[in-house]
Amino acid sequence: MRLAQHLTCLTSLTSSALAIGFRTIGSSGCAAQMVFIPPNTTTAIFLDNYHLNFGGPGVDLQTGAHSRTSYLYPGTAESVFGTEFDLLTNTLRPLRPLSNTFCSAGAFYKDGTLVNLAGAEAQAGAGVQQGFNKLRTYAPGPCEGDCAQDWSEQSARLQRWRWYPSAQTLVDGSVVVVGGSRAGGLVVNQASVNEPTYEIVSQDGRHPRPPVALPVLRFGETMDDVPGKSYNLYPIWRKRSADMWVEVHLLPNPAGANHIFTVAGNQTVIWDYTADKLVKTLPDTPLHPRTFPSSATSVLLPLRAPDYKANILLCGGSSGDMPNPKALQDCYTINACSDTPEWAVTDVLPNGPQTMSDGVLLPDGTVLILNGARHGSAGGFMADHPVLKPLIYNASAPSGARFTTLPSTAIPRLYHSTAILLPSGEVLVAGSNPSVGYSSTGAVDVATWPHFWNAGHRAKLVQQQAKASRYPTEYRVEIFAPGYMAARQRPRIESSWWYVRYGATFEVRARLGGRALRGVTEISLVGSGFRTHGVGMGQRMVVLEFSGDGSTFMVKAPRDGSVMPPGVYMLFVTNNGIPSVAEWVQLGR
Repeated sequence: MRLAQHLTCLTSLTSSALAIGFRTIGSSGCAAQMVFIPPNTTTAIFLDNYHLNFGGPGVDLQTGAHSRTSYLYPGTAESVFGTEFDLLTNTLRPLRPLSNTFCSAGAFYKDGTLVNLAGAEAQAGAGVQQGFNKLRTYAPGPCEGDCAQDWSEQSARLQRWRWYPSAQTLVDGSVVVVGGSRAGGLVVNQASVNEPTYEIVSQDGRHPRPPVALPVLRFGETMDDVPGKSYNLYPIWRKRSADMWVEVHLLPNPAGANHIFTVAGNQTVIWDYTADKLVKTLPDTPLHPRTFPSSATSVLLPLRAPDYKANILLCGGSSGDMPNPKALQDCYTINACSDTPEWAVTDVLPNGPQTMSDGVLLPDGTVLILNGARHGSAGGFMADHPVLKPLIYNASAPSGARFTTLPSTAIPRLYHSTAILLPSGEVLVAGSNPSVGYSSTGAVDVATWPHFWNAGHRAKLVQQQAKASRYPTEYRVEIFAPGYMAARQRPRIESSWWYVRYGATFEVRARLGGRALRGVTEISLVGSGFRTHGVGMGQRMVVLEFSGDGSTFMVKAPRDGSVMPPGVYMLFVTNNGIPSVAEWVQLGR
């Protein structure tokens, strides 16, 4: 057991009632294309691709006007493309990847180390290596004094070049990386550069087995312009009880195996990534492809003990229409572990169509949906009409009343924007850079608009940003405070265990204003994951079983790694819909 002390400073920032909605707190220091929270720290880590950067000290937090001086690594002429943002002081520390992290993937090893996988072309003039096959790690806390760690380039390499892959921690703590392209600069994948395989990397650096073909990622040149096939980047996957990006979710299963719900384009399967076999073919996603550049919002809803039913929410995205994709308004859910899984219609997005939005699990069990656009799709200059009003989706509410619209932001968050849950229960929001490289204006190139090149030829899609629209590189960082942050008092975790074994019972002590908790209490473990391009790699929430007297709780840990992979997670105690500040807990064998 440990006393809940290391988050005292963070608690003091969130102990009093806050206004619901957005507030601007600082500059990200680089275009925040990717973000994660290192466990046992009070920091957020931002990553971008290498290009000019005017996002250091001097950014105007009211207007968004850029700094007048380039933000460089000390003593060099090289632009910063990675930063640490201190959540207590809202200050920056430059971080220095040695290889290009552009459109890479990320997942956590079991000790809380983040592994960042893949990337893009070298930037030789800046001394930045190609990143297609690179592995970079970032150490967790706690730190002795101020955190001073930086990116560590690993000697091990991916066996295949990958740009826009997805990644997921497996039941043994290793990481699988799936799909991608062998070349950069794409919006739609092409058969000539498609990488239809997956491979597994381990923290101990042991020699990996060869890459394995994943059938749903394969397509030939005749299908280059078939969205259900070539829209397969950043695939969706959820680990089971598991179009450039495949979407994946690890699913709970009695065998504790690596059964992962996988979406590529519109194809949906459950695949065993260690036995290398199909577990089940599921119905295609309704009507349209839902992975990049269609970029629907996909969230594995909270898994609740003891049955851990794996319901997945899929909202919005873009149609496969060429040359002009249309943003979508429809939403669906599917119980991936059902004997007869089907996509079921749920409430539509109340504010109209939206694509490439982030879906963030909140500790009260709801989903915050924010960022993105109402027109077009993902990709450079491929969208317009930004989404400014966030939504809350409550799966337990009656049909027709599951969405709530919240106060707007004034800052457009389009392509290359991010959002992530913090231990405070708030959500960090950053990024937006439709031009992909640095742009002070965010205007399209009128000489070539609306056309662009894709894998050496003119793309069948055309740019959707209007000639008159302006979306410059965005450096401002916001905090979004959900409704529960307005509570005058919040539960406080007084003590918890720092390490918990699967299936074990562990003690948590929590009180509200010095009194025992009354009413409805839930205790959960939450992983905020690695977030980029509207995809929450490894995002996960498990609501745990417990008994107790209102102040001392005996909590049962998840049964195995298919419910929650080994790692370091945020422990929340929520009372009557109001969550505590989280404590960090390591889960393992």
